[in-house]
Amino acid sequence: MLVSSDYPYLQVRVTVRKQSLTFRALLDTGFDGYLIVPESLESQLGAPEFQVKTRLADGSENMRSQYFAGIEIIASGLVYVARLTLLGDECLIGQGIIRQLKVTFDHGKEVVVEP
Repeated sequence: MLVSSDYPYLQVRVTVRKQSLTFRALLDTGFDGYLIVPESLESQLGAPEFQVKTRLADGSENMRSQYFAGIEIIASGLVYVARLTLLGDECLIGQGIIRQLKVTFDHGKEVVVEP
């Protein structure tokens, strides 16, 4: 079990190819993908593995760079292989990962994560 007092964020380590980066990631229950990281990181991650048409919350659609990534929730021992999308300027964990966990948002004070 992991308890994060940095509500509603978790620390994650993302590995694409041989490059590993660590982020403070917002648990976004309204995002149905896996993980978003800032598009400014493309130069560090290298050429994207593929482009995917993505629909944003405002209904607009556009092509976004994606990678297959190892995603570790730090201090939990949990590691997933999932799609990572470059978008915006914030790191978001979406329902693709959240659905695989038991996540409790404890009254705005902490986030409890269990496998």
